[in-house]
Amino acid sequence: MEYRMNVFTTGPGEVWAYLSPRNDTVSSNGLEYAIPIDDQPPQVVNVTEATGADDTAMNKQWERNTSDNVNRTVTRHVITSPGVHTVTFWMADPTVVLRKLVVDTGDLRESYLGPPESFRFG
Repeated sequence: MEYRMNVFTTGPGEVWAYLSPRNDTVSSNGLEYAIPIDDQPPQVVNVTEATGADDTAMNKQWERNTSDNVNRTVTRHVITSPGVHTVTFWMADPTVVLRKLVVDTGDLRESYLGPPESFRFG
């Protein structure tokens, strides 16, 4: 999936992915997705490793993810110019379910399940 966004600043930024909590249903190394911004190399995220949630041992992080009904992971990027950019979300495993992407270019306030959707122009 591709999302166009308009940013007003340059420098480091983060893309937070809010995913439905899922168990690894295929025999692999965990649930994976990838995110590039524009033509940057995609950053591959292993959700199982990134969150520390263990559905076999049902550890505390797994309990938190299931009670909140979300897996929240982050990738870090550098935005080189203000203006329109494209964030792409690549699902590497068939059970990854994206609920929301939040792009933080600075001053993102802490909130329970992320900020509301930004106003769309056009």
